[in-house]
Amino acid sequence: MRFVWCAFRRLSWVVFLVAAVTAVAAAESFRLSPHVASIFGMETGYVWLNGDLLVPAGGRPGSGTRIDASGDLAADESESTSILLESAVLQRHLFNAELIYFAPTGRKLLHRTIRFQNRTYTEGTTIQAKLDFTWLRGGYGFKLLDFTSWWLAPRLGVHHIRHGITINGETKEEGLIANTRQLDGTYPTIGFESRYLLPYGADAYIEAEGTHLITRGYLLSGRLGAHWEVRTDIVLTLGLSGRIVHYIEDNQPLNNEWFYVIGGVSTGLTVTF
Repeated sequence: MRFVWCAFRRLSWVVFLVAAVTAVAAAESFRLSPHVASIFGMETGYVWLNGDLLVPAGGRPGSGTRIDASGDLAADESESTSILLESAVLQRHLFNAELIYFAPTGRKLLHRTIRFQNRTYTEGTTIQAKLDFTWLRGGYGFKLLDFTSWWLAPRLGVHHIRHGITINGETKEEGLIANTRQLDGTYPTIGFESRYLLPYGADAYIEAEGTHLITRGYLLSGRLGAHWEVRTDIVLTLGLSGRIVHYIEDNQPLNNEWFYVIGGVSTGLTVTF
């Protein structure tokens, strides 16, 4: 029910904006430079998360246990917001940057004892949790194949994830406290992007990228989506995304670690310039 209501709100927002822009008279397309075509805008959506985390204190064995994000914390879904910028230089050199934020929260009566940062939350305790993600990604691609209605571009990129974990509740050691930890992970990636042009100013695209850092985790990311130019320089976006990310340190007896599978849907409006 929560998802249906959020989806309805987003659809209403998009319909309102589309109606507003289509009410404006068509104008000539605006470009800052004849050699650069860019889009900038915002998307809003919803994400679902599944996975677990392990956060000890100072790497000491016994100071942390593996915690299930859904089963233990009930923090497994959230609204999301993203800001994106894409540019094509000389029609072949592709640059992109995107900042995504989402923060699943949950309230749960524990059915087992867990330890987080050397604090013990015993079975039968009610806790409140928040898993917030600030996810920045950027990349460069080159159109290796470029046909009339379809092109393919290998790409290099980088993802930087700042992940905050908060558990509020009564602990065995100190009573009621707010217990927070923030971890950062950076992942250089390699992948591809492909786009197929459709009639009426629309296109469909697929993106995929990933990396494996051997002892420090891995990341896989993919997205299916579409653009539709509803008016001159106004583009409606729709997308489905999936991410698998594993973060682990390798310098302590018991390392900070998290693993998540994240799926999402999003829609938004962008302007071209």
